[in-house]
Amino acid sequence: MAVRNALKFVNSAIQKDPVVVFSKTTCPFSIMAKRILKEVGVSQMTVYELETRKDGEEIQEALKEMTGIRTVPSVFIKGESIGGGTQTANLYETGKLKQLLEQHGLLEQTE
Repeated sequence: MAVRNALKFVNSAIQKDPVVVFSKTTCPFSIMAKRILKEVGVSQMTVYELETRKDGEEIQEALKEMTGIRTVPSVFIKGESIGGGTQTANLYETGKLKQLLEQHGLLEQTE
């Protein structure tokens, strides 16, 4: 039952917010993914630090059901999983992350 509620929470979060990161505050891959998203200029990012939540374990199980991967970070753009820290870094290095964010109008506007 708890995982079902966590699935509802995750689905709601990734539909409501354009860029969502499920993270842990001390995880180096989570820190890297959040830093990359900030560096690339994402205009709005919602971060859920799972170890600070009572339902953090259930959310990780829900993420495993949804993506096949239980580890954090788990990054979503416009409701679609782009993977974890390594995948986010690879997309950044190839320019595909910026392209994806531009395509959805999710980069900060610079004058």
